[in-house]
Amino acid sequence: MEDHILIKGITNGNEASFATLYSKYVDVLFSYGVGLGYEREIIKDAIQDVFLKLLNHKFAGSEITNLKFYLFRSLKNRLIDLHKNKIINEELDSCDFDFSIKVSILDDIIEAENKKILEQRINKLLDSLTSRQREAIVLRYVHELGYDEIASLLDMTPKASRKLVSRAMERMRNQELLLLLILFCKF
Repeated sequence: MEDHILIKGITNGNEASFATLYSKYVDVLFSYGVGLGYEREIIKDAIQDVFLKLLNHKFAGSEITNLKFYLFRSLKNRLIDLHKNKIINEELDSCDFDFSIKVSILDDIIEAENKKILEQRINKLLDSLTSRQREAIVLRYVHELGYDEIASLLDMTPKASRKLVSRAMERMRNQELLLLLILFCKF
């Protein structure tokens, strides 16, 4: 079911629309929270808070133009709020959390015998990136967000987000070429 139909259903109090929306996005949001480096229980609580707010908030359907982006932004903000509450007496200097990901989304695409090799190569390439580059790559290519949305999530300009993704891709290409050269030199 399309997001705008779900939003309309929720606005009209349709519980089935809410259940469908929850089922559609809960795993993706959990994966994003894990990638941000938060504990699983905190992520689960934050996701529940996001959906509870969505359910209780009487919004006009026009407020949300991209539901996926709205949920990502809401989750990230809620996780930051929970983190701030956890360290009440300490000052939060930076919200730049280590973004990590273990590739598991490729299960349906890769044949079983090639999956492990490809996962290792991708993880090695992602490990060569900075935390922000990893987060930008995952948001762009895994979660298919636009540069404006990535910029908003990472608190930067759209031009800077485009440049960040471009540099990350260039770095991974160079790393892949280096790996191939090492492999060929061994033979």
